[in-house]
Amino acid sequence: MKYGVSYYPEHKTEEERKADLALLKQSGINTVRMGEFAWCRMEPSEGNFSFGWLEEVVEELGEAGIRTILCTPTACPPAWLVEKHPDILYMDNRRIRRPFGGRRHYCYNHETYRAYSVRIAEEMARAFAGNPYVAGVQIDNEPAQEGTGRCCCPVCEEKFRAYLRQEYGSIENFNRRSGSIFWSQEYEDFSQIPLPVNTIETGARNLIDAYYENPTLRLQFERFCSRSQKEYQDLQAKALRRYLQVPVTTNATGLATNSIDYYDSTEGLDRYAFDFYPSLRDAEVDSFPYAFARGVKDGTPFWVLEFMSGGGHRLGGSGRLQPNPGAMKQAVVQSMAHGGEMMLHFQFRTYPFGAEQLNYAIVDMDGIPRRRYREMQETAELLRKLEPLEGAAFPGEAAVCFDYDSHWALRIKPVNDPAFHYVDYCGKLYHYLENIGVTADVVSLKRDWSRYRVVILPAAIIMSPEQQEKVRHYVEQGGTVVATFLTSVKNEDNVGYTQSLPAGLTKVFGSVVEEVEPVFEENHTKLRLCMESYEALCHMEETEDNLLETSDGLWSELLGGVSETLGSYTEGYKEGAKVVSAFSYGRGRAYYVGTDLEPEACRIFLKGVMKEAGVRRSLVEREEGVELVTRRGHEEDYLFLFNFTARETEVKLPAGCRDYLTGKPLGEKCRIARNGILIAGFSNKSAAGGRTGSYGRTV
Repeated sequence: MKYGVSYYPEHKTEEERKADLALLKQSGINTVRMGEFAWCRMEPSEGNFSFGWLEEVVEELGEAGIRTILCTPTACPPAWLVEKHPDILYMDNRRIRRPFGGRRHYCYNHETYRAYSVRIAEEMARAFAGNPYVAGVQIDNEPAQEGTGRCCCPVCEEKFRAYLRQEYGSIENFNRRSGSIFWSQEYEDFSQIPLPVNTIETGARNLIDAYYENPTLRLQFERFCSRSQKEYQDLQAKALRRYLQVPVTTNATGLATNSIDYYDSTEGLDRYAFDFYPSLRDAEVDSFPYAFARGVKDGTPFWVLEFMSGGGHRLGGSGRLQPNPGAMKQAVVQSMAHGGEMMLHFQFRTYPFGAEQLNYAIVDMDGIPRRRYREMQETAELLRKLEPLEGAAFPGEAAVCFDYDSHWALRIKPVNDPAFHYVDYCGKLYHYLENIGVTADVVSLKRDWSRYRVVILPAAIIMSPEQQEKVRHYVEQGGTVVATFLTSVKNEDNVGYTQSLPAGLTKVFGSVVEEVEPVFEENHTKLRLCMESYEALCHMEETEDNLLETSDGLWSELLGGVSETLGSYTEGYKEGAKVVSAFSYGRGRAYYVGTDLEPEACRIFLKGVMKEAGVRRSLVEREEGVELVTRRGHEEDYLFLFNFTARETEVKLPAGCRDYLTGKPLGEKCRIARNGILIAGFSNKSAAGGRTGSYGRTV
């Protein structure tokens, strides 16, 4: 695993740089990331390129075994460029220009800025061509972060109109498909179409709160901005590859910034990479972003280019807590267990100046190595021991589908806002699978699902006829789909279907949605997961009846149709109405869950689905807060266990496990220290040479 830090030599005096480089060489890391904010040093005046200062640092670190991720500096255009071309500045949804003095103050669609960006990228690549110490290149820095993902300048407005013209062909077609007759919004020409006034951009402010715009126009603007960011990044990637034969990527912000469809935007990149700042103080590190990262490029290992390092101030001034001893090491290994190929802490040494002064780092401003530095050394040593496990596969039997169109549509026109959030809901279902011992993938609607026994569709509110056909074909060929409420409600134009819901899929699910409503605190309704069906489904003879009593949440859909009833309401006017169903279609099985089941009920339901579909799950007995990740090698399977409970805990393992690090046999019960890691390996071959149930018994 490539492991290291972000470093900023352009900030340092010669004496400070010398001291820093000595510490970096002694740290045991093998990678640094440099250059993303140094355009004014790389090109101090127009056409005057200067990379010697950076080459010296790359060479010195490289000779010590530390390779560099170079960054194009385009997130921060220098003063001379803004002074010469003020029209390149970013304009937000309020039509306010973003002035020089921060970062990301540029329009990614402006041809002049694109030309300058390509030139600095190409010159940097030319300067480092053939350098053996360059391990990769990061383009720009955190695209769309801090309210910079939806520029509304005149350039973007004209390009958006051209985009719509290409998408729809004629204004008559746009009017028809978007339903612009509503509120008398029909257009005579694309030139009349304005940019949206309001925005779903993280951190941005709406200009007019009580202003409701056409949902088709809003969704198309999200797609346009995402594609524009991709165009901008791909121009730099092309320039870099003229001289450098190393992996090229950019550092996304994961699911935190929602203006970029990373499935689409990373097609022209070699890795999906992102920045991640979880709490490391008595808190579980969410693995959903890692599962998503693993699925963006269909299983290609991902990079984390900025990761939490310590406590201190932050941009907002509120500060972050210091990590528990061992928590940083634990989190780095967790990333590796989930498929991470690189993990770089932000940053090596605390800034004494600038907008991010006093920020968290491995080493404090005084340059004296302390606890965090020593833990980084220990982590680097541990990663070397774990190298042989990096190629181990993932089970790949179940997946959660995350879709950007549905995500955007549910932000544009929310359902049960703010209680229901699409990203959180997808993550919750992923974690329910994790809780019952299933290491799941996160995939897109575009991806080939044939390798999976089960695919879960959380609130897939946007679904085109082609996507409906994909679901139908998958189930018909023997797959199992679990769809939740709000499935296939609107088409690709963000316009509601006028046929029964789930549109285009009623025959697949054997169910028809007959009535819907949001579920608030005052209208929860009790329901029962029907025992007769569950005995046949998941052999739960030992389960008490009251464990199958539950209540609805977030949203409620009453179902009709010929499907089997797995769950029905037990009170009020809904008494007896079906809310959870199952149906056999072709060679497969289709489940529809018309509400948000309570956690334990949902886990019970998913256990049954996994059993029927033949998905094996680990039955390592552990308390909540202990994460399990399963990897498969040629001769052994590996269980990575991470204790996030803030105290020592005990787990119960399958028979025949050994401690991977020591090689010693492990007993049935093992204790894991606070912020501790246990890696257990055991044979996955039977006496006849075939694979056994290497997860222990299955249910």
